[in-house]
Amino acid sequence: MSLSAADKKIVTDSWGQVFKPSFREAGEKVFLKLLKNESIKANFKKFKDIPYSQLAGSGVVRDHGEKVLQVLDDFITGLDGSGEEAVKKVARMHKGEGIPHDKIELMKPAILEVLDEAGCGGAKGAWTKLWDRFMAIHRSVY
Repeated sequence: MSLSAADKKIVTDSWGQVFKPSFREAGEKVFLKLLKNESIKANFKKFKDIPYSQLAGSGVVRDHGEKVLQVLDDFITGLDGSGEEAVKKVARMHKGEGIPHDKIELMKPAILEVLDEAGCGGAKGAWTKLWDRFMAIHRSVY
């Protein structure tokens, strides 16, 4: 699905609000929402055995969240097509880990929830289009 110029502006404007103050902190927020689902948490070797109640502030969660948000940033800043390689790279990694697309799709509600919390709930339509494009590229790899 293609994003209009207006959608791209909405995404980039709201993105600036989401990752304040840093990718590391925002990534932790997204992952804490995602990891409430034990079937998702079980896929992460580095923190699958950490009780959910101890994940907040965990360096491994913050590090992974930061990396994920960096991929999203590369994709968003490269909406002209130059950001697609970042998505393909992470898709190859997911494929190698045996992580199915339906598990990756679960990032969408976590991201939309963080958008709401950042006061950017009105951007959900544009972000849904963005995520659909992200997943189309991700699926093209496997």
